[in-house]
Amino acid sequence: MKLMSILSGQGFVMYNKQLAKSVSVNAAIIFGQLCASYESFNSKGMITVKDAKEYFFLTSDTLEEETALTYKQQLKAVKDLEKAGYIETKIMGVPSKKYFFITDKIVQELFNEVNSSSEKREDLESTSNREAVVQKVTPSYDQKENLGMPKGHSKVVQKGSSIKKKNKKEKDKNKEDKIDNYQEPIINSHNPQVFKALLLEGTDDFYTQFAIGRWEKNEWNKLMERFVNETIQSGRYEKIPLDKIKGYAYVSIKNMADHSDYKKSEEFKEYKEVMEQLASNDTSTHLPFHVSNFLEDDDNELPY
Repeated sequence: MKLMSILSGQGFVMYNKQLAKSVSVNAAIIFGQLCASYESFNSKGMITVKDAKEYFFLTSDTLEEETALTYKQQLKAVKDLEKAGYIETKIMGVPSKKYFFITDKIVQELFNEVNSSSEKREDLESTSNREAVVQKVTPSYDQKENLGMPKGHSKVVQKGSSIKKKNKKEKDKNKEDKIDNYQEPIINSHNPQVFKALLLEGTDDFYTQFAIGRWEKNEWNKLMERFVNETIQSGRYEKIPLDKIKGYAYVSIKNMADHSDYKKSEEFKEYKEVMEQLASNDTSTHLPFHVSNFLEDDDNELPY
């Protein structure tokens, strides 16, 4: 019985053992699924090119269905892959979606691994050949010269492995020069589109902390979208520095959560009943506008 033939029909995810060791097992699983999704989107002409990079989007629900990893596990795995330099993400589109770009780091690593294996194999073959020559009868002086020189030339042939090692050193030096000369791009957070993407990305970090037990995923997404849009429309975003965006997101979401918890508490329920009784006992008495408005269970309110 060919077990691999049977199992492969049940939906495998490509899994790189080296990536699992250097980053994490979940990261290797997510990366394998991203590579498979890229191939699928690319074959269907559904790739989005931005800044000369090929992006494609995947929802957390799709990733969970394909990999069986939860949303929280996906978040950590994606962050680990970004930090290690294997992928980049960008929030784009309306409604906003997370797009993925696979860098060429994995290709470079595989290429270097192949070159390393090839050099080791050449060195092994070279050693075996030298041992075989030693076992032969010692050649004459003329034969020694012919062994070291090609026909029609008087210069000794340079071994291929030495040339490759020299080229590899030059490539490594070029990479080091590029790293030394690299300048981090300046991000202007006062651009509304850039600020929106950064703030939405910041809210993702607090989903597990605040959304669980309060809002469903679709409710959370709508709430965050309205929160970000209102911050931009009110002009508040112009006063928020780049390094304060995540802190602003935390404080705002915490206020929303506290407000939501209070409106669902027994204390608010009792207060609401008292105010309704006062209103029903005296029909001529009108509640102040801010009190009557607060009694309404207005889910559209964003208290930040």
